[in-house]
Amino acid sequence: MHYMPRATTISDIAERFAALSRREQQVVNLACDGLSNRMIAEKLGVNEGTVKSHLHAIYDKLGVQSRIALMIALSDRSTSKPD
Repeated sequence: MHYMPRATTISDIAERFAALSRREQQVVNLACDGLSNRMIAEKLGVNEGTVKSHLHAIYDKLGVQSRIALMIALSDRSTSKPD
């Protein structure tokens, strides 16, 4: 598995988030909305294992190690958006 150094700035996370596939971005958004892997799978029409695979790829690409770390990293990004 490829390890990406931990993102240290909002622009690091924003750049890495933009590099995610459309499906990975959908998984991130649903996970950050509090949906479980099972709920994400049902919403996207895939199986739960696929969601887990996406999440592990997302963690690797964004340099985070958990769903909580993902949410924290992206919380700064979402609060910096213009209205």
